[in-house]
Amino acid sequence: MKIGAHPTVYADARTTCTTCGAIFSIPSSVKEQSVEICSRCHPVYTGKKQQERKGGRIERFRKRAEKKAE
Repeated sequence: MKIGAHPTVYADARTTCTTCGAIFSIPSSVKEQSVEICSRCHPVYTGKKQQERKGGRIERFRKRAEKKAE
């Protein structure tokens, strides 16, 4: 095997969730990293529905569907 072919693994790497601010210490090849959503705030794991944004795509679609129905 070649020497130095494998990346360095940091046992105390810091992973930060940008959504909820949770900080995890997990092994990784990167010393610090950030993720958009984690297991503490993801709807699949929490069982909560995502909030719909007003004026978003869903609302615009519903308005168009209501107009066509009338």
